Amino acid sequence: MFLVAGYFLVITFGALIYKSPRGNISDTFSLAILVPAHNEGSQIETIVQSIRDLEGDSDAVETFVIADNCDDDTADMARTAGATVFQRHDLENRGKGQALDWCLGNHQDELRIFDAIAFVDADMEITSNFATELATCFGAPNVDIVQTLNIVSNPTTNWRCALGFMSFAVINHLRPSGRCWLGGTAELKGSGMAFRSHLILKYGWPAHTIAEDSEFGKQLLADGHRVHYTPHAQVTSPIPEHKVQIETQQSRWEGGKQSLFKKYFPLFLKKSFSSTPVKYMDATMDLLVPPLTALIAVAGLCLAGSLAVSLTWGAVMFACVAVIGIAILTSLIQLRAPLKVYGYIAAIPMFMLWKIPLLVRVAFGKQEEGWQRTPRDNELDD
Repeated sequence: MFLVAGYFLVITFGALIYKSPRGNISDTFSLAILVPAHNEGSQIETIVQSIRDLEGDSDAVETFVIADNCDDDTADMARTAGATVFQRHDLENRGKGQALDWCLGNHQDELRIFDAIAFVDADMEITSNFATELATCFGAPNVDIVQTLNIVSNPTTNWRCALGFMSFAVINHLRPSGRCWLGGTAELKGSGMAFRSHLILKYGWPAHTIAEDSEFGKQLLADGHRVHYTPHAQVTSPIPEHKVQIETQQSRWEGGKQSLFKKYFPLFLKKSFSSTPVKYMDATMDLLVPPLTALIAVAGLCLAGSLAVSLTWGAVMFACVAVIGIAILTSLIQLRAPLKVYGYIAAIPMFMLWKIPLLVRVAFGKQEEGWQRTPRDNELDD
């Protein structure tokens, strides 16, 4: 607990002074935006139109939709909206990672003419400066991969959405800001990420697990590539409100983290003793940090147990708990969270009663193979 709290103290300080990479925007910078879509006919036009409306030279940005095993009108709707469509039909190799790998491997001629390739999910919204911000980041030296801020769009809907926003603020903003300041790497978040074309076309998308984005980010780090972070452009999506949606999404995330820990913790720990230890020490510590809900629960138990032993140990654990609280508040302040979100902090115990049993099921249950898509609202029964 003391080790994790110390790590949070360092990255919180780093987040306060972190500055994203800045460079000169090239007049010739071009960007391809890939939108993986499985049965997204009801909303694909919205994201394609948002991309067409981005700031900057519209001729420098092109939209490609990967219609993956669709049995609805996703492909037709995307073409009507102005996107180039790549259609894939492969029922034996289902999943977002497999679809991205197929696209990057089979359409290199169409994609290599762009300076960078970005990925945005079909159910997300993007800020109008998305392309210009990426151009600014890639204008800086030694920047080959950029992750933009991935955040919740409906934080005031209810307590669950507010706590989801709080979790995203820590995981998707404070931690990547602090880690990049420290010399480490940001994590890939599945949407809102961009790569130099030559790099991503060389790799393809080799990660096909339930946490394919985090897995690929760790593969890249193992090869020496850092992911840079910018909060100045955003991709947003609402927190799901149906129980089946939330459980599918949370189980996928937490199950993926568990498998990645087993695979990459020994590797990054070993690399921490290499000639470039900081980024691998950071990656090792990041893997040690439990889910935020579990971290709060453990912190509370440690505080209670320490107070039972002595006031000195109680004071030490209180300081650890305070650091975690400061980290959460810092992330909310930096993202200018609505005041209503702060009021929902009182609902954390209620959320823990639901999340802790889910973490236990994930830890001791059998993990599903492959990526699992979260059902959309229009696919659920009332």
